[in-house]
Amino acid sequence: MSWHHELNQTYGGACLIKGIMGDEHLYVSDPKALHQICVKDQDIFEETSMFVQGNSVIFGDGLLSTIGDVHKRQRKILNPVFSTGHMRDVTPILYDVVGKLVGLMKSQTKTGPAKMDMLDLMMRTALEGIGQGGLGHSYKALEAGDGNSAFRVALRSLIPTIFSLQIERQILPFILAIGTPEFRGKLVDLVPSKRLHRLRDIVNEMYITNLNVFEHKKRALKEGDEKVLQQVGQGRDIVSVLLKGMEEADEEDRLTDAEVLAQLTTLVFTSHDTTSSTLAHFLHLLAVHPKIQDRLRKEIKDAKDAWERDHTKGDRDLGYDELNELPFLENVCRETLRLHAPVTFMSRTARAPSVLPLTTPMTGTDGKLITEVPVRENQNVHIGIAAANRHPAYWGPDAAEWIPDRWANGIPKLAQEAKLPSIYAGTMSFLGGGRACIGYRFATIEIKIIITMLLDNFKFSLSKDEIVWKLANIQMPWVEGQEAQGPSMPLTVEQL
Repeated sequence: MSWHHELNQTYGGACLIKGIMGDEHLYVSDPKALHQICVKDQDIFEETSMFVQGNSVIFGDGLLSTIGDVHKRQRKILNPVFSTGHMRDVTPILYDVVGKLVGLMKSQTKTGPAKMDMLDLMMRTALEGIGQGGLGHSYKALEAGDGNSAFRVALRSLIPTIFSLQIERQILPFILAIGTPEFRGKLVDLVPSKRLHRLRDIVNEMYITNLNVFEHKKRALKEGDEKVLQQVGQGRDIVSVLLKGMEEADEEDRLTDAEVLAQLTTLVFTSHDTTSSTLAHFLHLLAVHPKIQDRLRKEIKDAKDAWERDHTKGDRDLGYDELNELPFLENVCRETLRLHAPVTFMSRTARAPSVLPLTTPMTGTDGKLITEVPVRENQNVHIGIAAANRHPAYWGPDAAEWIPDRWANGIPKLAQEAKLPSIYAGTMSFLGGGRACIGYRFATIEIKIIITMLLDNFKFSLSKDEIVWKLANIQMPWVEGQEAQGPSMPLTVEQL
């Protein structure tokens, strides 16, 4: 993370960096340049070929692995199921999921405070949340003693396995360009690499599991509304709504079965890793800052008490709109996602020459003033999410600090003036433009439901373990000196 910050501070909003093969890449955090990349010239700055090809193999041809008109068509069809109105319908499903988490944690803290791996629990909750709220399916991730199903192990192993393929990634484009999928599968089997074979097994596990989910949902829809109501989520989940909508749509507004299946797997993966990383950061920060934790808990309890008085006794589940009207909760969410966006940068390839204008002119190595940066065709450009979110020019001299009250009067004035191409609170955390995160409303309401239910029932404090955060595409916490055991975040949890 410090590398991203230093690039920004040392070289400004756009700088050249060397790639692995010695080629020149651009790293960009300047608002005007980012707007050019994400909005104005978004058809020129598409995902890199390696990103698209790799995601196509892992997830199928979904939102993460398509570009151009295909991506626009898929996004147009999917946008309605992520609307605010539908998120209101999904909210009760998420409350049911988090209720299971609370029950599991209460069973482990009934005799007193206990040390619990909150990263593991957040991963399990995020998986079950997207399973039930997104797919109308329970992965049983929060069942006692069932946190390590083959599917969950595969999902958690995906990113580390991909990043271990430094050599194999160089030959994958050649394999992907040859023959049919079946033939390419046989070629992978022949490559003498245990890491590549591990990735093959992970992809197969994810594909088979979600194919079964998809086939089950299609059968239920054919059998009628009564069968749909018997499913998890009672047909209110994202995929059920999508499939029902496509039944009434014109042919050009329908996804193929292969495309729907790709969206399922994409949804599960993106929700699992990014949401759990954000939630882990959230809880860690609250443990480090107990006064802020207490202040947030008071706001939550006051709101839940008022809700319970106006509704049925024992009903403390705030509605979608009521959750979004809690000011301090909103401030803490915004600040956590600003300072600790789970993905720190995204890469694009210029499909044609372009020019990036700069908000703040820079001085070049030749001493001349630079007001715009030329981009060559096929040049890679990196969108500096973390750099833009932490830039003192946009967020003030304390930009590197976690200060929820910076949002007390809405989006800070400097950030408003910067005009980053944002879809969320003036930050780049969910990107902007045509490839912005389509599920950001789902992610933010899920985070709020989890935090409000946890703080209503538990107090969190630091354990004796020292937590360090490391970047491997997505930020994850590790215990100092126990890196061999993988990412984890033990906190002391006390039941209230």
